[in-house]
Amino acid sequence: MSGLGGSSRVVSALTLGSRCTGLLRDAVFARSFGVGGVADIFFLAFQIPNLFRRLFGEGALSAAFLPMYAERFRQDRGSAARFAAAGISAGIALLTILIAVLELVLCAQQPEGENLKLAASLLQIVLPYAPLVCLVALLGAVLQVRGRFAPTAAAPAILNLALVISILSAPTEDIEAKMHRAAWSVLIAGLLQVAWSVSVLGSQPFAKPDSKAWHEAKVLAKRAVPVGMGLSVLQVNILTDTLLASWPALFGATIFGIAYPLEEGANAAISLASRLYQFPLGVFGIAVATAAFPRLSQTKENPEAFQDTLRTALGMALFVGLPASIGLCVVATPMVRTVFEGGVFEATDAPRVARLLWTYGPGIWAMSCVHVLVRACYAKGDRRGPVRIGMLVVGTNLLLNIILIWTPLEEAALGLTTSVGSAVQCAWLCRRLGAKFAGARGIVIASGIMLPLILGASWALQGASPWIRALGIVGTGAVTFAISARHFAPEVWSSWVKRS
Repeated sequence: MSGLGGSSRVVSALTLGSRCTGLLRDAVFARSFGVGGVADIFFLAFQIPNLFRRLFGEGALSAAFLPMYAERFRQDRGSAARFAAAGISAGIALLTILIAVLELVLCAQQPEGENLKLAASLLQIVLPYAPLVCLVALLGAVLQVRGRFAPTAAAPAILNLALVISILSAPTEDIEAKMHRAAWSVLIAGLLQVAWSVSVLGSQPFAKPDSKAWHEAKVLAKRAVPVGMGLSVLQVNILTDTLLASWPALFGATIFGIAYPLEEGANAAISLASRLYQFPLGVFGIAVATAAFPRLSQTKENPEAFQDTLRTALGMALFVGLPASIGLCVVATPMVRTVFEGGVFEATDAPRVARLLWTYGPGIWAMSCVHVLVRACYAKGDRRGPVRIGMLVVGTNLLLNIILIWTPLEEAALGLTTSVGSAVQCAWLCRRLGAKFAGARGIVIASGIMLPLILGASWALQGASPWIRALGIVGTGAVTFAISARHFAPEVWSSWVKRS
């Protein structure tokens, strides 16, 4: 499986660059907008097109499209080219119609209250980004089948840099004006991302669709619905967290005449925390799933090769996910202060975001593995299982969220239920697939060796500046885990390190 390791390293390296620009973007967000009611509105509006990207672009459409395209590409490239043109055209057309309907609904509304008006105006600007970014994801799926992972993995950097430039170059201190400027930069970035993907791909993978290709596009649409539901569990959990946390900013401090347990700024704090825990998830967990999906699709008729690929992919996801889950909890406070503190983000805001990381962080390993497992189900043609499991997890999480936010956990309850739900979903999918993890025992041992040493580093550096303390903890953890894993989990170590 060295090829899987090589593909994963390519995606990880380029995703790392994109995520670093994402951290820069979030640092600018925090310093410019802080943690408060107005920031809640901005993060809510920005979350919606990202939700479309994850549900449709990286989720339903591309996850249903990729196995069908991979099969046709292997059998008849002419048929694959016609299917690609029909499937992508139909998918983006339907999504564009949906966005147009949402725009009309927003135009017809006349919300009362400054925050509701701000939310509506920002949404009207950023919603058209959804079909653009989904088009980028579908073009990326074509590239992945052809063994080219780099362009799509690097595309998010365009959005991140556009947002940074738009906010830093704003000539005014008016926060709402900066938010509108940032919203327009999202649209510009979307157009640039499409142009970048098209220029890399060219016209060769597409051909004029025939009647068979259009029929296959209908099959794609039918498959996309259950696929999207199965892949959307984490994203739906994030959306419900966002809506529950945004209530005070949108509707006030009460609900049905009762004091609401969360305060303004809850959504901004959750959004900033999610950026940090999604850093290792995006750089490594999703990178492994992205690289493994074409291989899983191509080996679905060979049970031994399929299970070998799945076992290796899960081991690689756990190899990074488990130490990241442990390490992020230890480094939470100095990391938050290093990345976000400054400008209107005050030192008193850091503990609020760090507390959320302590509840989101423990679920990173499970979230990473779920991305691999769900794609494995779809590669085998199993679309109903992940949907049923996902719906149960989402329903349970929502119920627990509504209950637990009234406890002393408050907004931290939203992170706890997401982590627990991801672990349950991971275990359930593993049982369904009969999946095993390469080197799991060795990874657990290496993580156990790492924990006391990073706790010691955190204690020894408690008087140092936040960035030195964070760097010391991360460096200690990385070196310790690498040395331990090389000895206790050599199979997975070699998958990441050896050249393909």
